[in-house]
Amino acid sequence: MEKKIIKKEHLNALKHKNKGEIDLSIECYKKIIEYDPKNITYLQELILIYKQSKKILDAIDCLKKIVILQPTNLIMLNEIGICYFTLTKYNDAINYFKQVLKINNRVPEVYKNIGTCYINLRDYKLAENNLLVSLRLLDNDDINSALGDLYFYIKNYNYSISFYKKIKNIEKNPKCLYNLCFPYLAKKEFIIGLNLYENRLKFNEIQAQTGQVQRVEIPWLSYWNGINHCDNLLIIYEQGIGDNIQYYRFIIELSLMYPNMKISYFCRDIVQNIFKTYNNIEIVSNIDNKVGLNYKLYIMSLPYILKVNNILPNKEQYICVNDKKNAFWNDKLSNLKRFKVGFIYNGLLSSFIEKNIPLDEFKTLCDLDIDLICLHKLGDIQNDINNIDFKDKINCYDIDKEKPFEDTIAILQNIDLLVTIDTSVTHLAGILNVRTFLLLGYGSDWRWSDDNNNTYWYNSVELLRMKENKELKNIMPIVKNKINEIIKKV
Repeated sequence: MEKKIIKKEHLNALKHKNKGEIDLSIECYKKIIEYDPKNITYLQELILIYKQSKKILDAIDCLKKIVILQPTNLIMLNEIGICYFTLTKYNDAINYFKQVLKINNRVPEVYKNIGTCYINLRDYKLAENNLLVSLRLLDNDDINSALGDLYFYIKNYNYSISFYKKIKNIEKNPKCLYNLCFPYLAKKEFIIGLNLYENRLKFNEIQAQTGQVQRVEIPWLSYWNGINHCDNLLIIYEQGIGDNIQYYRFIIELSLMYPNMKISYFCRDIVQNIFKTYNNIEIVSNIDNKVGLNYKLYIMSLPYILKVNNILPNKEQYICVNDKKNAFWNDKLSNLKRFKVGFIYNGLLSSFIEKNIPLDEFKTLCDLDIDLICLHKLGDIQNDINNIDFKDKINCYDIDKEKPFEDTIAILQNIDLLVTIDTSVTHLAGILNVRTFLLLGYGSDWRWSDDNNNTYWYNSVELLRMKENKELKNIMPIVKNKINEIIKKV
């Protein structure tokens, strides 16, 4: 009788799955497992459905049931580790991967998995140890790629390049070529790096941070190679806000090189009001009605098209400053009589780059002879403000309610120093020639290189780096000492 019920429920489960009725299919499998809890085949089928429908915790529960029945099932133990990795529970993942190695310590894939977990935990030494063991057991592309990533993160750029180049047929793998560009760019070998960077155009994936594709596709326009005659060029934004602020300098450079070419810059709404316009540059918010366009170009390709082999500090002040806002903030901040320090403590978290210092850590600056001015929108940080015991020491304002960045730009014009972990505002401050400390963790973007505290992008920006692989908050004593040195000279 039970066999007939199980058979019927299994047919129903498959039928519901084929119709896309996932929840109904799962219910059928649950009934089957109640009748036959030790049937691994049905558990595996249910695991597959759970994983496909992103029910990872449920998948883990089923996987653990199999491991109870088969304690030495290496595949299932490894799968549990992978599921925990998907949930970003890296220590739990490592625990299960290590259980695999207790049974068989010669599985290269598992060492690679452990190494990848340690990369995400920023424990780079343990990551290196496990990846090198994996490589000794099996020299393959995935492991070489992981080592290429790792050595880039720890700024060993030559090692990074050497491991990327070990990838077989890398010239046919645009993603690997794209990754290879970063150590070259960090080494300031721009000609090679920018050429490799163009491989990003061969794929267009969803960004984890934004949930959106990397670029707006405009298939009806051909891509400009910088050589063909062009009367009307469309430049399209891509990547982050800061990237588009920073790279506007190259649009200006292109406009000067081709004064008779009309350039339409299709940029994100959030920044379209902050740029100054020039004779042959137009800022556009849509392209539905644009006619006469000859070619397109994504903004991050401009240095490649311009054949940039050296980057000098920006000299063109291309950010619009609202005179009324400037006067308003000049008057408002004039009540603060001490050295005015604006700060940003939190930004968009991205992969290996640390972009957060708990607000509580800024308490250490409060005994300096300064006025602290928070440059976050008040609504974004209200909970943080409510949870600190020194909020009376911070000047917080409800800014940028009318237009994005409008108050921020005016405040920057009326402070003495900016301390920030956010690069978008760093670019604004650099262009406006505002003295700035950009706080960088042990891992940082290629643009900030790693050879000194100066940046080739802006004269007014000083880089304060974590030289050791410790949390970024440990940089605050350095920040305090640097500010103290400045105010002693004022």
